Amino acid sequence: MRTTLTAVPILGLAVLLAACGSGAGKSYAAPASAAAATPAATEASSMAAGAAAAIALADTGLGKVLTDGKGMTLYVFKPDNAGDSTCYDKCAAAWPPVLTEGAPTAGSGLAPGDFGTTTRKDGATQVTFKGWPLYLFAGDAAAGDTKGQGLKDVWYVVDATGAMVGTAAAAASAATGAGVAVNVGSTSLGDIVVDGKGMTLYMFTADAGGKSACVGDCLANWPPLIGETATPGTGLDAEDFGTITRDDGAKQITFYKMPLYYFAGDKSAGDVAGQGLGGKWYVIKADGTVVK
Repeated sequence: MRTTLTAVPILGLAVLLAACGSGAGKSYAAPASAAAATPAATEASSMAAGAAAAIALADTGLGKVLTDGKGMTLYVFKPDNAGDSTCYDKCAAAWPPVLTEGAPTAGSGLAPGDFGTTTRKDGATQVTFKGWPLYLFAGDAAAGDTKGQGLKDVWYVVDATGAMVGTAAAAASAATGAGVAVNVGSTSLGDIVVDGKGMTLYMFTADAGGKSACVGDCLANWPPLIGETATPGTGLDAEDFGTITRDDGAKQITFYKMPLYYFAGDKSAGDVAGQGLGGKWYVIKADGTVVK
């Protein structure tokens, strides 16, 4: 029988993000409180007030991808289909459009001719790359963050050629049989399950019956660990891992039949800011024990 450990609850502003539970519908937005508190949302607002947007190419964990002038990762939205923006209202709160006054400037490694603009419904001018409108993600807190990558299989970073990096990476992974790395990492809550870069993974107590209850708005704060299979590190057994198929068709990694998630509020390896939020989100030990 497994025992349940007790850990000191994490307090602070992150509690505001705890409301993400089981929401139905095809929403890609984060709660307004999350968007308002992030650099991405602030930056988009400042662009609307003045200068031309600067677009660069920067190194991230996903390779060289498009960023803004401050290194914040940029994304494209599949439903836009290389045309006008379809992201408004709650969607735009979580995914602020990259706005500009005048022609955007292209950094080293990028061709100025690949950039353009589109006019949004409110009259603002949004930057496009190879016809695709560009967005920031409210869940990215620092330069190089890519927490919006692959969300709902509709949001992706892009490289200098305009390719959606996540879709290409997923195809390569499937072709080679490569698995998603899952390890045991040391944190303030002890040794717990983390991804290959040390980012904490969580379980959701609302999940049941081999199905994720985190859908819609919930996904903006709790991105699922997506992959065809897991590659466990030292101290973990392959037989304890599996996958479920999400409503959008994506495969999510499970551990002891518990779907695994990231928390958008975790900024660095070892962060556990999502622990205990809403009394529903918890880290896991290597033996499958949920740390409460």
